[in-house]
Amino acid sequence: MRSNVFNMNRFRRYFRSDFRSAVSNYGITFLVFSTLAVTTYLLHGLFFLTATGEWHGMSSWLRIVLFVIFGLTVLIGSPAKLYGHLTDRKEGSAFLLVPASRFEKFVSMVLISCIITPFLFGVVYMTLDSFVCFIDPACGDSLFKSFFKNSPSFIDTTPDILIYKESIRSILTPWLYFDDIIQISLLFLLGALIFKKSKTGKTLGSLILISISLNLLLTPIMSLTMFDKFKMMAEMSDADITLGTMEQMFPFFSWILRNLAILDTISDTLMNGLLMFFVWLRLKKLKH
Repeated sequence: MRSNVFNMNRFRRYFRSDFRSAVSNYGITFLVFSTLAVTTYLLHGLFFLTATGEWHGMSSWLRIVLFVIFGLTVLIGSPAKLYGHLTDRKEGSAFLLVPASRFEKFVSMVLISCIITPFLFGVVYMTLDSFVCFIDPACGDSLFKSFFKNSPSFIDTTPDILIYKESIRSILTPWLYFDDIIQISLLFLLGALIFKKSKTGKTLGSLILISISLNLLLTPIMSLTMFDKFKMMAEMSDADITLGTMEQMFPFFSWILRNLAILDTISDTLMNGLLMFFVWLRLKKLKH
């Protein structure tokens, strides 16, 4: 008996169709951003060759910064390109008539926009970067190698009173940010399904307004609750301010600093679950 909620054969057929549609809608843009690893490297080298007469490879840190910028551009812009058309009356009506359940459409949507697109971008971009570094000795370490190096040396030279070294080191692992990648995609996927026009811009504007509102609300509360302790710290001498003193005065924040990686994973998982629920709710209420 075929399930009205999820049927694997039906989902497989729908997913293939949805993936082909995604390639049609975003394929060219995806290729442009994915190949920027080579394009920016060549432009950088040609600039120095023209200006100084010598070829200079792009540093690892600059390539990491560009990778993050281009990656964020893909995460922010792709959901509107992939599924923003569903708010259009004609396209949305056609989507609703496709013989698949809403849940199957939801799963396909999340897989393509939040997992497959970012993953393929990262693989293609970093593979091309590795190829460039393989043929040009001036390139230095590839992005693959740079990302999985040990934590930056500045952590080891930072005083204990200012930072919890092991906790900070734990949040610098690239694996910890996979859920953040999904979260960004989900935020802009939700915006693409809610707003009729200027989807990416309005989503960004909404996030900025929410952030400002939360800061305006929480900053006075935090200031009032911590005022006495900050006053006590100001009256203490530098010799009296030790790591133990800080933990006694700010036990809650000390606990947070000691468990950054765990708290980040839990908060991101809860937020991703909430965002997926809102995406599902919006998809369920989509009518034309």
